[in-house]
Amino acid sequence: MKIHELKLDTFYFDDVKSGLKTFEIRKNDRDYQVGDLLSLSRFEDGKYLKTKSGFYANKENSLKAVPLNEADTVLMTVTYITDYEQKDGYVVMGIEPYAHVTIDD
Repeated sequence: MKIHELKLDTFYFDDVKSGLKTFEIRKNDRDYQVGDLLSLSRFEDGKYLKTKSGFYANKENSLKAVPLNEADTVLMTVTYITDYEQKDGYVVMGIEPYAHVTIDD
């Protein structure tokens, strides 16, 4: 299992975070495998972004540029991979939120 740190355009970030978007299409230049983790960080116009806390009238005012380690990030598990009907070298990955549950006796 590998962890792949990737940029995700802010246009798609909220849909992935909410569970609406359950796939990623990427160039397979990292040898993605089922079971790998995708660390997807909010990114736009060459900057990593973080949601400011508090109430804002519009989305543009609610985000601020930050270093990668402070950016909004979701961790997703790759559950399925196919290259069917994709451009050469690209794959579609089924993804779901990563969760680790410990049950105490």
